[in-house]
Amino acid sequence: MAPHTAPKPLGTVATLDTTDAETVVPTPTATSVGFGDIELKNKNLAVRGRFDDAATDTATLTTFVAPHLTQGRKWVLLSIFSLAMFIDILGYSAFFVLTESISRDIEILYQQSSWVITSYSVTFAAFLLFWGRVSDLYSSTTVFVGGFTALGTLSLIISFLTDKYSFFVFRALAGIAGGALIPSSYRLITAVFDTEELTLAFTVYGLSGAISNVVGTVITGTLMLSHGQGQLAAWRWFFRVLAIIILPAAALSYYVIPWYPGTEAGDGQARKTKWRRLDLPGALIMCAAIVLLILGLTLGASYGWRKPGFLVPFLLSWPLFVSFFVWENYLGDEALLPPKTWRIPNFIVLIVFALEVYGWWGVNFLPLTEYFITIAHEIPLLAATRTLPQGVIALIVTIVLGTVPVLVSRPRWTIAAGAILSATGYVLMAQPDTYVGKSYWRWLFPCFIIGSGGNMACFSAINVAIMVTSPPEMAGVTGAVLQVSLQVGTAVALSVQAGLLTTHPGSITNPANLRTSWYFQIGWIVLWLIGFLAFYRPDKAPSADAEATTVTPATED
Repeated sequence: MAPHTAPKPLGTVATLDTTDAETVVPTPTATSVGFGDIELKNKNLAVRGRFDDAATDTATLTTFVAPHLTQGRKWVLLSIFSLAMFIDILGYSAFFVLTESISRDIEILYQQSSWVITSYSVTFAAFLLFWGRVSDLYSSTTVFVGGFTALGTLSLIISFLTDKYSFFVFRALAGIAGGALIPSSYRLITAVFDTEELTLAFTVYGLSGAISNVVGTVITGTLMLSHGQGQLAAWRWFFRVLAIIILPAAALSYYVIPWYPGTEAGDGQARKTKWRRLDLPGALIMCAAIVLLILGLTLGASYGWRKPGFLVPFLLSWPLFVSFFVWENYLGDEALLPPKTWRIPNFIVLIVFALEVYGWWGVNFLPLTEYFITIAHEIPLLAATRTLPQGVIALIVTIVLGTVPVLVSRPRWTIAAGAILSATGYVLMAQPDTYVGKSYWRWLFPCFIIGSGGNMACFSAINVAIMVTSPPEMAGVTGAVLQVSLQVGTAVALSVQAGLLTTHPGSITNPANLRTSWYFQIGWIVLWLIGFLAFYRPDKAPSADAEATTVTPATED
């Protein structure tokens, strides 16, 4: 009998000769057609991996030797992934406080100041799907470590820039690097944790983004206590602190994250088709559509909704979106966003509902922070502290959901209850004429507790429901689609609010304008809730392709 080839170190791909094996036992799995789990056993070898029934024969199998991870190491890895999510969201939430000082230091006009935030978020959202596809086809480990390293390096460079145009360019590049972290993290989490652990893992992971959305302003508010000028300005130290945190974490991730290959990691014809399956035309169409949509909404909010700056990019984005889906349908399973993605149970309804989630925090967070600083004349740290209860209650809700996982494993009623609570929060927020003093404690504080807690329940349930039902080899793309929905929904919500704040004279100094935007948000939540309850279908099969991928177990001779 021919000797078998010794496997490479754990976390690599090894080609195994199965002649000396006692059994090769395929077991059913909810993955793409032609793939299944195998268990190869003999006296000296016991590994688990993947096989492609179209690309292998009875002599050899290209097998990924998965590393065995202790529970402690799994949680260390989850901490790294959560840190990446925290920093990604911090990359734009912190600038609700920093925008004014940055604009003053590098001479950005008021009409252009929104690009301090948007220059990052637009490229972040635009490249999510591309990085999700790269993570699924190639190594998600490489995508994560490379994106993390690039983000830290770019943050350090930005801290020394003195020109607004170079600032915008490097912020956009940082958005591309940051966009690589989210889909690769989703893919890595599904690889690191066992199926029964995913609910808790994704609940904890999702918390980091919600916390960052609020805690970011506390961090920047603390830095703003420094009154340094020039290269010692507080916003420059913010980027340097980011670099100090990110670069060592990126170096650590290089050594502690196992190397996980993408789909079709082995040799042969399948590897040669990866470039085509990367679907660069589809990625470019989607990037252009997202950029034009967010660009139009941003320019409309800054310069007016009847101006060419809004109408031209906004109207051009929709034919591109249609073209993208026509192109993806033509490519089939080789597409950037394969049609089978939409057959994942409840995927469409959950993605549509996700459009509302991040916007809930954004449309109260941005105007209230500005109100506290510019109208109530509070220091940035105090203004940030006022919004902190939103982050605290989000943490508590996540702990509860992690302790009682049934609440997110059956998301229908968790999302419905969370949406009702989040709408109730805005009902309370729409009552006062001022937002400091007794009015803060009577109306805003309970709004933050009830509304933010409910919204966090919605986010956790959506996040877990999508990722647990997604086939593992599609985790990067499905996670990217979720994040695109969250980011685009936030851009739409903030742009609509910018228009509503001009309904009456006085912008945010007029409580009637803020009240109008709060009422719109209530209607938006109720509309999405009705749609969710009407179209959500519980008790679906775990995978749209499960039936097609079932492999009949081999029998021993």
